Amino acid sequence: GTFLLAVATNAILIPYKLLSGGVGGIAMFLHFIFNWNISITTLLINIPLFLLAFIFLKRRFIIFSLIGMLLFTLWLEVTNGWVIPLENTLSIPLLAGVISGAGSGIIFRGDGSTAGTDIIAKIANKFFSINMATTNFIVNIVIIVLSVFYFSIDLAVLTVATMYVSTRTTNFVVEGLNIRRTVFIITTQEHAHKISSDIIKRINRGVTIIPAVGGYTSKPRYILYTTIGIRELAKVKNIVLQNDPTAFMTVNETAQVIGHGRGFLKMKAD
Repeated sequence: GTFLLAVATNAILIPYKLLSGGVGGIAMFLHFIFNWNISITTLLINIPLFLLAFIFLKRRFIIFSLIGMLLFTLWLEVTNGWVIPLENTLSIPLLAGVISGAGSGIIFRGDGSTAGTDIIAKIANKFFSINMATTNFIVNIVIIVLSVFYFSIDLAVLTVATMYVSTRTTNFVVEGLNIRRTVFIITTQEHAHKISSDIIKRINRGVTIIPAVGGYTSKPRYILYTTIGIRELAKVKNIVLQNDPTAFMTVNETAQVIGHGRGFLKMKAD
């Protein structure tokens, strides 16, 4: 994973003066302005961040982050001078985003990290309940603004496109095609058990039945809760319509499902 990140950085982003997200993007910006060595700059920026991590974060995360950061800086030196020749402007953010996103996805699937803004995001989440994605987003906004100010709007737009493709690729590598949907079905007592039984028998999915009361009618209702594969959604809709056409049903996209169940991620001790 760190090798792919280094290839995207040295072979595509740097030759075409684009920036990546996080500490890597800051190191690249300093390289463009002052011609500083990217791997050494990345290492130096991470030193104070690791000092904060040792104070506030768990040792397991610190060890994995240290390994990831050292491997990333090593591969940056190894791939220094590599260039992938690209003529089409659209190919630059697309290829850079796919390669860097795949690298990040491999790292995240292995519960790894390359430190940098991940440390800041972890600390902000721990003490201020700020979402990690929000922290990374703020850092990336700063990088984009710097790109506009010191380079050009065109390069800033390409940087944004690279970040977007990278994020989508990372999500794909981490989650794959195993997309899940969480379904809530609000129905009456007379239909609840039949709908639940049909989902269990016909789709082989578990169902949780939750007693409830209608806010407007004050009548007793039952909420059926289940998590299914995206291909099973049409079957669940048909089951609900066959049993209770007046039922209320919501479907939510689910990033991960952890625990006991067919095709679900197994629970692991931290």
